[in-house]
Amino acid sequence: MDPRRQFLSIIIVSFLVLHWNISFIVAIVRKCEKKCEEYGKLVYEIEASPVLRIGAGSNVVSRCAIVETPLIVGGIKAKMAEFPHMAVIGFGRNLSDVSWLCGGSIISERYILTAAHCLESRDNGPAVMVRVGITNLEIREDNFQERKIIRRTKHPDYQLPAKYHDLGLIELDHPLELNSNVRPACLETNFQPPEKQVIATGFGKTSYDAMSTNKDLMKVQLDYITEVSCKKNYQFDLGRRYLPKGFIRNFLCAGIIEGGKDTCQGDSGGPLQRVLARPYCTYSIVGVTSFGKFCAMKNSPAIYTRVSSYLDWIESINFLVAFLYLACIYKFDSHNISMHTNNFSLKNNANSNVMLMLTYLMRIISLTALIKWGEEKIIYRY
Repeated sequence: MDPRRQFLSIIIVSFLVLHWNISFIVAIVRKCEKKCEEYGKLVYEIEASPVLRIGAGSNVVSRCAIVETPLIVGGIKAKMAEFPHMAVIGFGRNLSDVSWLCGGSIISERYILTAAHCLESRDNGPAVMVRVGITNLEIREDNFQERKIIRRTKHPDYQLPAKYHDLGLIELDHPLELNSNVRPACLETNFQPPEKQVIATGFGKTSYDAMSTNKDLMKVQLDYITEVSCKKNYQFDLGRRYLPKGFIRNFLCAGIIEGGKDTCQGDSGGPLQRVLARPYCTYSIVGVTSFGKFCAMKNSPAIYTRVSSYLDWIESINFLVAFLYLACIYKFDSHNISMHTNNFSLKNNANSNVMLMLTYLMRIISLTALIKWGEEKIIYRY
């Protein structure tokens, strides 16, 4: 084949593959919404009919444990399975000595959404373990499941000491056993959810001066705080080394301006959530607990990482991991072009170096299109 025609063939194939990859992503860019509907069905279970007769059949019953009543000041204990997506993250340099310091949210069978600063603790080592299906850290309840952590991925734009893009994903060593009491939450797709209030959950401290985190899962109802009001409460912190760009749109502010309700140390990485009308009995994760000033004090709302700003990045890891293997290296010969995952050969060696370089470039572009679409008085909440 003429070298110029061969070169042109590579360019055309590169363009088609890149176009196909991007089209594929756009087609499933809101994969989380489809998975939300799927996971929502887990609240229902099939139960044998209590009628003692032949052919009585079975019934589909709801196992919903969400309590849609106002929460008292300061928060209260959560009921079993009321927050079936809630996870707690353990840290340690070995599995025999684990400290449970952060929260997280189940978003699929293999992934937990948390804060980037919850992936490793300066004092306690890396995140090594996850527990789900519990409302008390010391009791192994019926729904208890425990998994080891095999991969910790922080958002690529998270750079200490700044507190921007404080989002991380944890991959478990094997899938969770999903049921009505242990199931993923949905990811918020609205930049500004319609409700005026949200619910925060966690095993953190119940007061700023408490000596240790709480053993029980607590819930508290908080108000959305406007950007203007939040900036006012953080006016002396904006522009400093941990907030050099000021208050960005990827922040979400929540709390009670008058004080009395808040998240605190030990709640980091946990969900800020709202109850969805559909799917039934399902939460949507609006924010991830990041940092704040004084817990539950007047004019001290906490700042959360806004989940809707990072859906592309979350989906690129959580739902598209298998698709990354389709970013192939191409094998060319004088008669045809075929895909192979691990090798490259060329009968006409005259232009092999150029073609190899273009092929690797194509691979890099394809991968980049998949995975790069995401975008001290102040203390983290662990």
